[in-house]
Amino acid sequence: MVILAVVVASVLLLGVIVWMGTRMVAHPDPDAVSVGGAMGSGLGVFDPGAARAREDIDDHKNQTEVVPSPDEDDSHPLWKVDLHRGTVRIPRSK
Repeated sequence: MVILAVVVASVLLLGVIVWMGTRMVAHPDPDAVSVGGAMGSGLGVFDPGAARAREDIDDHKNQTEVVPSPDEDDSHPLWKVDLHRGTVRIPRSK
């Protein structure tokens, strides 16, 4: 009797899984991206070297160049620009 209950429960569970999978494929939900991310991160358990390599590649794509902050001399340009006359006055260096 117990075996029959386990078989019926397994068949019902398998039916629900197939139904949910078919529904997800036929009518994709735009908010279901996190499910794919969770499955993708779960694969890192089986191949940690490849997972680290993918993370390093993603980090490399997001790298930016460090730009120094301007000094006090840079914040006020010494050039005098006159847009009406179309002239620029650059003082001579001392």
